[in-house]
Amino acid sequence: MKNTLLVFLVFVNMAYAPAPASGQSKLRITVQISPNANKNNPIAVDLVLVSDKKLLKELMKMPAKEWFQQKHQIQLDYPKATDLSSWEWIPGQAVKLDRVPVGRAIIGGVVFANYFSEGAHRAAINPGKDILLTLGEDDFSVRRK
Repeated sequence: MKNTLLVFLVFVNMAYAPAPASGQSKLRITVQISPNANKNNPIAVDLVLVSDKKLLKELMKMPAKEWFQQKHQIQLDYPKATDLSSWEWIPGQAVKLDRVPVGRAIIGGVVFANYFSEGAHRAAINPGKDILLTLGEDDFSVRRK
């Protein structure tokens, strides 16, 4: 009987224990895509959330073409310092995204868009602020929302 009561009390305690705080927030990204974005071709977009200052500095020097060529190796080199979200959209597509989890250790973020045109196609974001991502014909922009 004592064992049954003990098991019962453990289950009651588990049922009423508050959930542990995850330390995460959620980033809302609103996306607008021009009907002639990327010369009417699909666009790969990566959001890289970073917890390492040195890596964040390096990423802010890197053009998107380089990022898309090296991202696998960067993730292998910094497995705990990056959280990557990747998408590919077509021109004119209506996009509704779930909020992106942002861990407590994240210090910054970078958006890369793989355009055909020349350019950096990179933008820094504050992962604590919701953003509007607008994909245009030759480049993209990011604004706080």
